[in-house]
Amino acid sequence: MVKKKVSSLRPFSESLFPALTGDIVEYDELWSFVHSKAQRIWVWIALCRRTQQVVAYHLGNRDKKSFHQFYNKVPIDYANCLSTSDGLEVYKVLKIYGHSMGKKKEGRTSQVEAFNTVLRQRLARLIRRTCAFSKSLEMHETVIRVFIQEYNEEILSVGL
Repeated sequence: MVKKKVSSLRPFSESLFPALTGDIVEYDELWSFVHSKAQRIWVWIALCRRTQQVVAYHLGNRDKKSFHQFYNKVPIDYANCLSTSDGLEVYKVLKIYGHSMGKKKEGRTSQVEAFNTVLRQRLARLIRRTCAFSKSLEMHETVIRVFIQEYNEEILSVGL
């Protein structure tokens, strides 16, 4: 049933507002697991502060390779925007593009952190202490993609 839902979704890029000069993209990651807590999966998120839309996401490890795979999914217009993140080492690569890093207490990533909270509230499989979990990475990614796409589409339908 979920695969039918994914096949009915339009391309991810069509669910986004166009990037504007002055947009700021917030980057963050949250962990989840597949099958057992020993198999951690990191969900990388890029969120536009102005539109509150997720402009890119990626499931993988918390390393440079996964970060580069994730960053390659960010649409070029948003990749050229100013950006901010927490102090994770891999984000230092972005400093040449006008990226600023800070601690979570500084509030630089408050919007993406709020979205992470929404993800954890609405998708039981992302709650840290839960009996609900994905048995396969494919299903995990599918559920997350459907949620993010519907979230973006709802914002798009309401307008700014």
